[in-house]
Amino acid sequence: MIFIFLSMFIFFFFGMPIAFGILSSTVYYLLFTDQSRELLSFSARVISASDSYVLLAVPFFMLAAELMNEAKITDRIFDFAKSLVGHIPGGLGHVNVMASIIFAGMSGSGLADTSGLGKVEIKAMKDDGYDPAFSAAVTASSAIIGPIIPPSICMVVGAVVTNTSVGRMLVGGIIPGFMMGTGLMLVVYFLSKKRGYPKGPKPSFHTVWTSFLNTGPALLTPVILVGGIITGIFTPTEAAAIACLYAMILAMGVYRAFGFRRLFRIFINVGTGTGALLFVMSAAAALGTLAAREQIPQHLMRMVASVTTNPTATMFIIVGVLILLGMIMEDLSLLVIMGPLLLPVVHRLGINPVHFGVVMVLTLQLAMITPPVGMGFYITCYLAEVDAVTYSKEIIWFVMILIVVVVLMCLIPSLVTFLPDLVFGK
Repeated sequence: MIFIFLSMFIFFFFGMPIAFGILSSTVYYLLFTDQSRELLSFSARVISASDSYVLLAVPFFMLAAELMNEAKITDRIFDFAKSLVGHIPGGLGHVNVMASIIFAGMSGSGLADTSGLGKVEIKAMKDDGYDPAFSAAVTASSAIIGPIIPPSICMVVGAVVTNTSVGRMLVGGIIPGFMMGTGLMLVVYFLSKKRGYPKGPKPSFHTVWTSFLNTGPALLTPVILVGGIITGIFTPTEAAAIACLYAMILAMGVYRAFGFRRLFRIFINVGTGTGALLFVMSAAAALGTLAAREQIPQHLMRMVASVTTNPTATMFIIVGVLILLGMIMEDLSLLVIMGPLLLPVVHRLGINPVHFGVVMVLTLQLAMITPPVGMGFYITCYLAEVDAVTYSKEIIWFVMILIVVVVLMCLIPSLVTFLPDLVFGK
């Protein structure tokens, strides 16, 4: 099995797309071990992996996020957040985090937040005198709140690969998501006080109310989605479809942002993105099948057991491994590869799979904002026009506070499991 992972990393190093790298490694292993007759069954596994009702939520949430961005709803969210927290020291930094929390309840995508809200946020912060690297670091770190607070594409994928309830995974991210936002705002506050970053004037009630009315229809999105899932009116997959329909009504009916011609292009973009994601998941499913046949989970369990049998210590080991792997691989790819491999270890030690799933998703989100492969890192550096070294010096403070959140989640599982148990029962 070492051959598979070694060849996979070699393929990735030379620029081969993730899905092709995973598939090629699997095929080469079967050929070199004289198991070529198994290729047919593995190809069937690749095809069947994406045949899942639950995974229908992924393209729907991606489409909802794209519609929100195209309708410039991000601008309205930014203005509303500014009216709420723009007067605190480091005002626009807090606005950045607050806007990401609000947008998280609409899109479920960190990249949608980075590319949509990021353009508005970074320009506003730079124009107001904030350092470009600081602006990029705040934008990148706050964007990963999106995949934690429901709705969330990553949580849906995480629920599939860990074979647990999508609803529980989504609700389990609420408390950690707000903890992330609070931690990031504390970092922004202390750095802003130290560096003398500006703050805006305290708004009048009329200003806040007007901004709320302008953003109000969009703000109903998380209320409808989360409320519907919690009350059982619709499933998470149905919630994703409703999110698309509501986003389309807002974009084309309420805000009149675009017509059917641009809508067709949005469908094409989302279809392309969905195809790429599901291809990676399908390739990872084949790898997971091979790993199960080669008893990789059992080997992992023996390795972990030789170090510790304490569930909390095991969670810390898993987090450490995921952070290291996240430095060289993209978050969703790692999620679909490592989830099935680690799940037997989790079950064996009695760790709640929802707790494990949420911790894994949050830990892997750090890969999105850290060099050298994080897409959020690349996008924010481009938008802020800063180099990787300067960005890295700023992002370290935000990564540290996010690691503190992960540590607290490992030490106190109820931070994740309390709301799912309250809503769905134990």
